[in-house]
Amino acid sequence: MKSLSISPEKLLTLIIGKPINLETSFRGQLLLSSIKNQETNLPSEMAGAIAEIDHNGQVNFVSLVHPFAINHHETLFDIEDNRIHREPYNWFGPQALVIEKKMKDFAHHYDGPVTDDGAIPRQYIPDNIAEPIILSDKYWQDYAQFVNDPDGSFAKQIKPMFNIK
Repeated sequence: MKSLSISPEKLLTLIIGKPINLETSFRGQLLLSSIKNQETNLPSEMAGAIAEIDHNGQVNFVSLVHPFAINHHETLFDIEDNRIHREPYNWFGPQALVIEKKMKDFAHHYDGPVTDDGAIPRQYIPDNIAEPIILSDKYWQDYAQFVNDPDGSFAKQIKPMFNIK
């Protein structure tokens, strides 16, 4: 797949659903990654999303991709398709809020056994609620590895619901 490195601000703007402009004559689907940067709390050299650039040059968000390292390039470049794993949900969008709400609603009505620290054991949480949360936990743990976080404040905000390794 063709890929392009862009500023992390533009990448995140697209991911949250706002339009961006790209100066490229390329049309079609494109993997977008963040350029190498030192901006605090922003990703650096990370694959982030697939976008579609239509015949008018409008950039439309298609899919979030699981973060992986991409060296900064000044022009279009190729990435092997097998490295690209589309996320089933956009963890920056409203889908993530719906998933969190389902878990909160379940926890609010749950009256079964809990762990020593008060958590609901995984085996008591329905798969349709737990599995998206496990995917979210994994996404954010991997995303945090690409964020410029000199004081660790960003990483401290990542609180996985399930202990995944």
